[in-house]
Amino acid sequence: MFTFRSRVLNGYLGERRKMEQLAYQNPNPVLRAGADGKIIYSNNASEALLKKWDTGMGEKLPPSIENLVKKVVKGTSHEKIEVRAGKKVYLVTFYPVPGEDYANIYGFEITGQKKLEQKLRIKEKQYDALYTLGRIALKCESLQAFLDESVKLIAKTLDLEFCKILELKPDGNFLVIAGTGWKPGYVGFAFVKGGKWSQAGYTIFSKVPVIVKNFAEENRFEAPEILREHNIASGMSVIIGDVEKPFGVLGAHSAKKRKFTADETFFLNSVAFIIAEVIERRYAEEELHQYKEKLEEIVKERTIELTRANEQLSMEISRRKKVEKDLENSVYFLKTLLDAIPSPVFYRNLEGIYQGCNDKFSRKILNLPKTEIIGHSMQEFREQFSEETLRETEYNDKILLKEGKSLPNELKIKCAIDGQLRDFLVYKATYSNLAGEVIGIVGVMLDITERKKAEKALLKTEEIRKKEIHHRIKNNLQVISSLLSLQAENFSDKKVKESFHDSQNRVISMSLIHEELYRTGETGDVESFDFKAYIQKLANELFRSYVVGNKDLHLKLDMENVFLGMDTGIPLGIIINELVSNSLKHAFPGGGGGEVNIRLHRLHNGENRSCKDQDTCAVSEFLLIVSDNGTGLPENIDFRNTSSLGLQLVNILVDQIGGSIELKKGEGTEFRIKFREEVCPEKKQK
Repeated sequence: MFTFRSRVLNGYLGERRKMEQLAYQNPNPVLRAGADGKIIYSNNASEALLKKWDTGMGEKLPPSIENLVKKVVKGTSHEKIEVRAGKKVYLVTFYPVPGEDYANIYGFEITGQKKLEQKLRIKEKQYDALYTLGRIALKCESLQAFLDESVKLIAKTLDLEFCKILELKPDGNFLVIAGTGWKPGYVGFAFVKGGKWSQAGYTIFSKVPVIVKNFAEENRFEAPEILREHNIASGMSVIIGDVEKPFGVLGAHSAKKRKFTADETFFLNSVAFIIAEVIERRYAEEELHQYKEKLEEIVKERTIELTRANEQLSMEISRRKKVEKDLENSVYFLKTLLDAIPSPVFYRNLEGIYQGCNDKFSRKILNLPKTEIIGHSMQEFREQFSEETLRETEYNDKILLKEGKSLPNELKIKCAIDGQLRDFLVYKATYSNLAGEVIGIVGVMLDITERKKAEKALLKTEEIRKKEIHHRIKNNLQVISSLLSLQAENFSDKKVKESFHDSQNRVISMSLIHEELYRTGETGDVESFDFKAYIQKLANELFRSYVVGNKDLHLKLDMENVFLGMDTGIPLGIIINELVSNSLKHAFPGGGGGEVNIRLHRLHNGENRSCKDQDTCAVSEFLLIVSDNGTGLPENIDFRNTSSLGLQLVNILVDQIGGSIELKKGEGTEFRIKFREEVCPEKKQK
């Protein structure tokens, strides 16, 4: 009985040591703290949290963390907090252990999630700013007031100290007509030289946004005096208006070195577009206002003349009719101006009935005369607008009318003029009557089809770049393998040469993986590779390396066609390399005959779960068997605790892929490794 209890106790202690070893090797922080707030266990990955909390093994946690531990130990529920340690952010969970006077602490890195949330907040901030800018354009009484508010909003949104609007003058130089952050006396008075050797002039010349990371290292142009006076380090600038006939340049700057993102450049371009539209509209309104004043003066003069001389009544009536004709011409001019806008424009009443549109909308979107559009709703044009488009439009209209704001939204619309399905970015706002009552919605549709195609082209370029990286890695690994081979020739010690030989084979196993990734990358997928083809090459390479002149030693492969990702395929390749090499070196002493077997089969598909590229991904379980019919391992060898570097490496890599390994002894040696792998639908098996 004592012996039985000892075996049970030893087994329990062994399992406990095994669990502690797994926790110690866990790449995520794992700690244990007592109710007194002292650390009683931590693994390697916990170093960042211990450093953040300024404590260590056997030392107390900070008061706030200690209170959390006490709360968890006394209760039955867990607690979660976020901890920023250096450049990383961890989600730390405190779990109670029933019946124990301590709590387990687990950390999980969420740095990437936090960065994504920050990027989304920045985009939302930019969209809100664009919406606010549109509202400012409607509210500001003067163009100068709108420009002054615009530069402040831009600087605040991009978190910059300086922003300015430069008007291009006939002599080619620029006048600072609006700005924020600049010293007194610059805005409204300072001139900036034009030409290719200034940032503003270079922006007009290049016709694209210009970004300067560091003016001290800039060699395309020189920083003008206004930037030098304010110690500007970096900035970006875009054209306001038509690139062929620009109004000027919009610039945003910082006294600190800063790297501007594509989203920030797009935001500044969007603002410049709105400013250009407002400037054009204001100029048109000013002309109309002057013409209106002139008309009113004419009417006033004619009215005075009517009171003075009845005999001129007929003449005055004729002239009044002329004035009315002029007013009709003004209305016609406004319609013409609407048709001149290069994007489809429409406006609907609160019931969703079209009240008007420009030629771009009638011809490009519906390919119908305006008379057949006005007075009808979107529901009557179902050939162009899908059910999804109608639902999304109705939802966004409700938000706009309820909250007074609307974010730009993308729609796919089948254009009637050519039957093509095109992508549009739709900006909408409400419009009011003279009494200030909202009476409808006006929308502008920007065709972004070509931009979408460009984005897809960029993704394709990225795949080519990854493929080239794998090709270069493969070549570099082959160079390393050759260097190891050359270096081994300098040693006479057999064990040293054997170590170099083993290292060379490990490098070759990784090189073959990158060769396979490069080859399969021709189909567009550089994240996974044909594992069966790879193992065939690896096994043949090992036999060529270890088996010289022994025709009685054979390799047998029984493998299922499967594509594996790099994170699983590379460790498995090294595992197979170590096990097959071990068999070839030790299982057949004296050059005897035998057989080495490698088998890989899918046990079952398992459950489905969501993934980033598809709706679902199948998580499959696999069984890998590496065996030989040689002399077998000695009975007293524990392959999990051995001085052999190869077997140590095998155990570590099995843990790394989250698998399990078993050794079956008997006639020969057989290693059985189970692991799981996520296989997405688009990764087609060959």
